[in-house]
Amino acid sequence: MLRPTPVRLVYLLIGLVIGAVAILGYVNVAGMPAFVPSLPSAHPTSTSRLVVGFTGQRLLKVVTVNQAVTKAGATLRVNSLEEYSDGFSLTYDVLSTPDSQTALTLQPDRFNVVDDRGQTYSMSTLASTGTVGPNFSTGYLAFSPAIDPQAKSLTVTLPHLIVISGILNVDQPRIIDGPWQIQVPLQ
Repeated sequence: MLRPTPVRLVYLLIGLVIGAVAILGYVNVAGMPAFVPSLPSAHPTSTSRLVVGFTGQRLLKVVTVNQAVTKAGATLRVNSLEEYSDGFSLTYDVLSTPDSQTALTLQPDRFNVVDDRGQTYSMSTLASTGTVGPNFSTGYLAFSPAIDPQAKSLTVTLPHLIVISGILNVDQPRIIDGPWQIQVPLQ
């Protein structure tokens, strides 16, 4: 039988601290897991609500966008928009103009989305993904909150592209300035 020596106790405490930090970090980023019952509020009369972000639980509609804009040798194409009860998602492609000598791998810096009524939408990093490759990048982006029912369009803006691989001349920048903008009709 193993005895609890001081070294084993220290390792046990370190493990408990690391586990507690990991759980706290997960709950702060992703929220409480669905299988954990909700705890009663300390202030039941409070009118504040918890903002959870994008979950994608109930799909309302899918809009085929298929719009592209080209600038500075790169094309941004928004393929589709999926509207959910708590947010929406976009699929996109970024294509660089291939030349005979270089295949650039471009990565989007960030996406900004605003509707025609001035509401801005925040990207959910947990529900978004992207893949980059030579001359082609693609991704799925999730945003919250839900789209304003009175909004008629969304403006998707990609301010910059970052060159993450490829052979560049000395005078070529590692960041390609945009902006690339696409207006997405909602109706």
